[in-house]
Amino acid sequence: MRVFAGKTAVVTGGGSGIGRALALELAAAGADVVITDRVQERLDAVVAEIRARGVRAGGYRVDHAHREEVHAFAQSFFSDWRKVDVLCSNAGVGHGGRIEEIPLEDWDWVLGVNLWGAVYLLHDFVPRMIERRHGWILITASGLGLIPAPGMSPYVISKYAMVGLAESLRAELAEHHITVSALCPGVINTSIVQDGRINLQNERGQSSKPKVVNYYRSRGADPAKVARDGLRGLARDMAIIPTPLHVWPLYLVHRLSPALYGWIARIIWKKHLLV
Repeated sequence: MRVFAGKTAVVTGGGSGIGRALALELAAAGADVVITDRVQERLDAVVAEIRARGVRAGGYRVDHAHREEVHAFAQSFFSDWRKVDVLCSNAGVGHGGRIEEIPLEDWDWVLGVNLWGAVYLLHDFVPRMIERRHGWILITASGLGLIPAPGMSPYVISKYAMVGLAESLRAELAEHHITVSALCPGVINTSIVQDGRINLQNERGQSSKPKVVNYYRSRGADPAKVARDGLRGLARDMAIIPTPLHVWPLYLVHRLSPALYGWIARIIWKKHLLV
């Protein structure tokens, strides 16, 4: 990933999980890295880790669901750093719930961060990249942006939107020499479930969140693996980057036979295998 050496990168949601891993991989490749997060302590810790790799680093406290905060961040960033070469739209939240039980406030929350947060970021940053006719954009979607899952409608909608956004921008921005890729991770050992709103119950009426949290911790892939795959794919101009390997089987089944995949999803949901 030497292509990123000497570049300036922005990673949203860089205080933990995949965002932190992307920031550290970019730093290891020789890029200066700026991250955002909602929690100052996480910002401070990751900025120190980035600087320990011998590159410049910066951290900005931003809630990406709020247009004004994203716009203020963009203004501060370009005043402080002047340019962006690599833009990683990564900030996101997790959610689970039965469609009849999901309050509208949860829809607002998930789409506000996962969808509108990306829109606000791109609105403020892409014109600057077009002016320079240069750059890379990595949009963190999800394996669930490639295949649907029951009990996760708001999250799935937001991630399908990210894949579509990446593919649209990929075609539109190519003439400006800007590469766009969609990163589609599967089950990863991050805090997205712990920090998310998981309002599902098992057949005994007990909350399923502890079970799901434990599954992600014990079976989830290393975020560093996802970050390496994502940045390699971006450098190689890949449109869609499913990672790790466990994403591929159901992705291929869905591509080859949506009807077969739908039957599998119904069985999984009916037997409470997800919860």
